Amino acid sequence: MPDSAKEKILSLLAKEWELKGPPGIMDVGDIVSIISLAPSDSMETIRELFLSGLVDMNTFKTSAYLTPEGYAHISTYLKR
Repeated sequence: MPDSAKEKILSLLAKEWELKGPPGIMDVGDIVSIISLAPSDSMETIRELFLSGLVDMNTFKTSAYLTPEGYAHISTYLKR
């Protein structure tokens, strides 16, 4: 998945973090509907972010949220 897809998801979760406080929890369905990717691509990107430790998910895999590392990563990226 292109890095831009990862950055879109991380940016969305970071915005949620900033508006509602850490850890920026969002329903996976909401993430899929907000970003402009196919649902299968969105889910694959969330999975890649989860495996890399930047995003975590609830037990049922229905919500995703930033880890502190994910927030630091996207904050650094956005400051460039």
